[in-house]
Amino acid sequence: MPYEKSDKSRYGLRKQPTQPRSIATVEAILGSAAQVLVDIGYSSASTNVIAERAGVSIGSLYEYFPGKEAVFAELRRQESLKHYWILTNEPRPKTPRAMLGHLVSTHVEYVRDNLNLYVALESEVPRFAIEETEINILKDYVPLSNAFLESHRDGLKPRNDIAFVTELLMRVISSTVKDYALRSPEHLEGEELTVHD
Repeated sequence: MPYEKSDKSRYGLRKQPTQPRSIATVEAILGSAAQVLVDIGYSSASTNVIAERAGVSIGSLYEYFPGKEAVFAELRRQESLKHYWILTNEPRPKTPRAMLGHLVSTHVEYVRDNLNLYVALESEVPRFAIEETEINILKDYVPLSNAFLESHRDGLKPRNDIAFVTELLMRVISSTVKDYALRSPEHLEGEELTVHD
């Protein structure tokens, strides 16, 4: 998954890791940041703690990240992209109902399998730091969903605007699963959030 560079922001990478060693360094830093976030929280985390846990020098961390804000923003970006990759690389559903089931189950499974990290990212890492990533994901996904739903338009009721339906589904599913993850995570383990045929 691509890293995002933004020289003008304290929430972006200073430079792209391109060589295997630099990619491994950035991955180690992000893996360490995930552990630190879950273990001690955003406010107690520091670049020194992250670098030490990652087994890299503080200079290596600062080579790629201007500060802890950028580390956690990139971690959140990567997690969003990971979820999107899972959503779009699973077998494609054949019907609108199957598509709805796929959207729900993919989101629930991803959050359930990464619950502690997901909750920490959602509750502690600023969302505006990854707005551009989320906009790009929507730009990529919406045409795919629109084309799929348009091909099944005759079976859809009511006959709302397809683009609106796509956005509504994504917003409702995302906010619902987030609410359960933050307030009632036990419901992510059951069948209640499953769309049955």
